[in-house]
Amino acid sequence: MESQFNKEDRFRGNDKMNSIIVAIDNLPSADRDYVYDIFKNAPFSIFQEMSLLTIHKGKVFIQEEAPADRIYYLLEGEVQAVEHRVLGSSYYYMNFRAVEVFGPMEVLLDMKCYRTTLMTKTDCKFIMLKRESYERWIENDAHVLRIDSKATCTYLLKESRRSRLFRFMSGKDSILMMIMQEYEERADERGICEMQWTRQQLSEYSGLSLRTVNRAVQAMEDEGYINHHRGYFKINKEQYNRIKEYLDSFVDEI
Repeated sequence: MESQFNKEDRFRGNDKMNSIIVAIDNLPSADRDYVYDIFKNAPFSIFQEMSLLTIHKGKVFIQEEAPADRIYYLLEGEVQAVEHRVLGSSYYYMNFRAVEVFGPMEVLLDMKCYRTTLMTKTDCKFIMLKRESYERWIENDAHVLRIDSKATCTYLLKESRRSRLFRFMSGKDSILMMIMQEYEERADERGICEMQWTRQQLSEYSGLSLRTVNRAVQAMEDEGYINHHRGYFKINKEQYNRIKEYLDSFVDEI
């Protein structure tokens, strides 16, 4: 899909807007179309208030309980959610990859503070917009309101269901489900997916003890579901199909 922005005279000579256009145009085609669809009805004033940011690896850019005053559109890189309320330790429990939007949930639910802490897992590129600008935009743009409402509801439903499933699954089955979902998002054109997870990270993501994770990983290796070596997990299409068939045998519509 050709960018409507590139057709419009109003952006010519605007260096900030041109840099945003270049960043979006460099995305994979599906991501590029999705971002342009989000912005397609936005008024010119909104574009004038956008900023293109690069945030380096390991930086917290959203802090739980801090004022929810910014919306972030992740164009490149990976972000991880951090839970720090358990026994005084930090746990990294979820990853997000471009394209993703952070902040609309708090606006749509009329929350004044962010509900989680987010940190860059890699160097990341964002489009940033102030909350007051975003609120003014969605008041007059039903299209973007519908997109962001759907994304927020989908996320909340997915997390609710994930929590319920994990409560009743064994340690091995919980990790197999995580690996299956990771494969569905990240498998390459050869049908191979490589994941760099330490056992400590798996413990944090799944909420399982390190001892349970160690037993589960060993069982998955012994049963041929995964290949694992020094923190790298690797599965192919055949292994993915076996995992899916196994989980489908007792969980509907994973």
